[in-house]
Amino acid sequence: MKSIRLSLIMIVLFVISANTYAQNIKTGNWCRTDQYMQEKYNQNPALLIQNELIEQYILDHREEIKASTNDKKTINFIIPVVWHVVSYNGNGYVSKADIDDQMLTLNEDYQRLNADAVNTRPQFAPYAADVQVEFRLAHLDPNGNCTEGIVRVESPLAENADDNVKSVSYWNSKKYFNIWTVLSFAGDNPPSIILGYAQFPASGINATYGVVVRYNYVSRTDRTLSHEVGHCMGLYHTFQGGCSGSSCASAGDNCCDTPPVDVATYGCLTTQNTCNTDANGPDPWASTNMEDQIENYMSYDACQNMFSQDQKTRMNTYLNSTSTSTGLKQLTTPANLSFTGTADPYGPVTCAPIADFTYDKEFICEGSSVTFTDESYNAIPTAWNWTFIGGTPSSSSVANPTITYNTAGTYSVTHQPSTSAGSDVITKTNIITVSSLTADYVGPIIDGFENTTQFNNDWILGNGSDAYNWENTTLAAATGTHSIRINNYSVPSSSSDVDYIVSPSYDLSASANKLVKFKVAFAKKIAGNTDRLMVYYSLNCGGTWILKMPITTGNLKTAPDQTTPFIPNSSQWVEKTIDFTSLGASTNIRLKFQFESAGGNNIYLDDINIGGAVGVDEFFDNIGSFYVYPNPTHSNAQISFNLIKDVKNLSIKIRNTLGQVVTEVVNGQSFNSGKYTLKIDEERKLASGIYFVEFNADKNSKTKKLIIQ
Repeated sequence: MKSIRLSLIMIVLFVISANTYAQNIKTGNWCRTDQYMQEKYNQNPALLIQNELIEQYILDHREEIKASTNDKKTINFIIPVVWHVVSYNGNGYVSKADIDDQMLTLNEDYQRLNADAVNTRPQFAPYAADVQVEFRLAHLDPNGNCTEGIVRVESPLAENADDNVKSVSYWNSKKYFNIWTVLSFAGDNPPSIILGYAQFPASGINATYGVVVRYNYVSRTDRTLSHEVGHCMGLYHTFQGGCSGSSCASAGDNCCDTPPVDVATYGCLTTQNTCNTDANGPDPWASTNMEDQIENYMSYDACQNMFSQDQKTRMNTYLNSTSTSTGLKQLTTPANLSFTGTADPYGPVTCAPIADFTYDKEFICEGSSVTFTDESYNAIPTAWNWTFIGGTPSSSSVANPTITYNTAGTYSVTHQPSTSAGSDVITKTNIITVSSLTADYVGPIIDGFENTTQFNNDWILGNGSDAYNWENTTLAAATGTHSIRINNYSVPSSSSDVDYIVSPSYDLSASANKLVKFKVAFAKKIAGNTDRLMVYYSLNCGGTWILKMPITTGNLKTAPDQTTPFIPNSSQWVEKTIDFTSLGASTNIRLKFQFESAGGNNIYLDDINIGGAVGVDEFFDNIGSFYVYPNPTHSNAQISFNLIKDVKNLSIKIRNTLGQVVTEVVNGQSFNSGKYTLKIDEERKLASGIYFVEFNADKNSKTKKLIIQ
C-alpha cells in the first residue's frame, strides 16, 4: 500500500489549479495541465498540506459520511448557477434552449433520473447513486436584478481560451457556480480538441472556480458538463493512477466501488478489464477482478450513465462539511439561495430583456435587403421596436425583419425589445454599407495612398478585437511617402486578430489590362509565426466575398525575421499580381485585403494598381506568360510559362482555399529563359475543389485559380 503522503503528492499535482481537466474528442493529450499544476505546487506548497488534510478527513470519516446520506429521492443541496457565454465575431452563440436542455441533463445525471440509467450493468447497478444535488439557474444577479442566469459577452479570449477568459465575465463564486462557454482552447491540436476543463475544490472557492466548456458541446445529449462538474465536486477520473496502489480507499480515484482502470478508454467495450488485480480495502466485490466501470461519468467512454456511492460520498463531503475548508457549503445555504433567487418556490421568471441583434449582411448594393435577427437575452421579448435609418420600411415591430436599402450610404440601426417587466435599447452605429450600382472608379486606377483624405473616404476598415487596424502611414513606402500598414508588432501573439480593408468599387470593363497588382512588405518576429494575408473580391458590393489569393507566411515574408518593429527599406517590397481576365466585363468589383495576425511583425501595402497600363518589363521583367489549362479539369492540368530571362529561384506551389500547400510542382530551382510546360496532379491526388497555383520567379509572383471537378 502506498503511503498517503506519496499518493497525495501525486494527486495534488493534478489538483492545484483551475485547469484540472481537458477532455478531447479523440485519443491524445486529454489532460493539458500537468506542467501548469506542477508550477502551482512549486509556487504554493501549502496547497499540498490543505489537500492532504481533506483527503485524510474523507478517509477517516468515509463510513460516517456515507451513513448520513439519504437514499430517498430528496434534494440535499441546491446550487445556484450562472452561465457566461463568451463569443467572438458573432461565433460561439449558445441559445437559452440549449442551456435549459443542458441543465436538465445535468440534474438528471446528478439525481439518477437519466433515461439511460437502465443501461448500467447489473454488477454496478447496486452502487449507482442519486447524488441528491439540484442545479438551478440564478434568478437574481449580484446586484439583486432579475436575471435568467445567463450572461453574454463578446471577447477575443473566447478563442484559444484559458483561465484569462474568466476575467471577461465573472460572478462571485462564493455565491454562484460559474460556467463559461468558449469557442476553442489553448492547447487544441486538431483533430484532437479540448472539450472542457474544471477546477478541483481543494484549491478553494476563488475567482477561477467553475467549469469552462466548448460552446458546441452544450446540449440535451452531452455529458461533458456532468463530467466537469464532478471534478468541481472533488472527483478524479476512474483511471486516476492506473492499476497502482493496494488500498482502494487511498489509491486511484479513492473510490472503492469504481474498479481501477489502467488508462483512459473510449470505445465502451463491456468486457474491458485493464487492471488484472483490484486494490484491497472496503471493495464491494471482495477484491474480485472486476471489469472497468466504463459507464461512470468520470470515465472518457461515451456510454456514461452513473456516479457511484463512494463518489457521492466524496461530493457530499465537499458540499456539506466545514472540515474540508473549501467553501462549497456556502453556495447551498438558505441565505444564499434567497440572495440568488434560487430558493423555493422556484419557477419561471419574467425579466426585462437585454437588447442585442445580428444581421446577415454588412455590405450590400442599392436595392438589396438585410435580415435582422433579435438576439436579446435575459428574457424572451414579447414586443419589438426597430428603427432603420435609410431603410424601407424605416421601422418594424416584428422579431426578425427584412429591410431594403435603396440609397448608397452607411446606416445605423436601433433595436428596442421589451417584456411586461420592462425594455432595453441598443443602437449599432454605421453597420450597413450600401454601395451604388455604378462603380466609384472607371478605367485604370493606381492608388499609392498619398492622399489621406481620399484614403479615409474611399476605403472601408474592418477592425478585429484590438486597437491596431490598417492605417495610413509615412513610416515607409514602396513609392512616394505614404503606404498603409498594421502595427502587428504590438498585437499579442495569442490574439488571432483579423483586420480587413475594403477598396472602393472599380469598373474593369474599360481597362485593357485586367491585372491587379499591389506591393507588400512583411517580416516575422520568429520563424514559427503563421500570419497570412488573404485577398478577396466581390461582385455584389461586398455581400459575398470570393477568395482570390491566399498569401501564407512563407510567401508573405519579404524581409528577415526581426524582434524590433519592422519598417521596410526600398528593397524589402515584393509585388503580387492577380489576373482578373475572367472578370474583365465586371462593372462593379471590390477588393478586400484581410490580414490574419499570428504573432508576426508589421505588414505594409502600397501601390494598388488596378488595370494600369503597365508593361511587362516594368513589373515582370522575367515572366512573359503563365497559363493553367484545361481549367476546370477532370484530369491532370498543365502549366505553361515563358521565361524572358534566366530565373535563379522558381517555385510553383498548389494551395487549397485555406492557404495550405498541397503539392509543389517546382521548389526553388533555377530555369533558363524559354518556354516550358509542366504537368500537375499527374497521379490525381487532389480532391475535387478550388485550388490556387502560385507561380514565383525571383520574387515576381502570379496566382491563378484551378478548379478540379
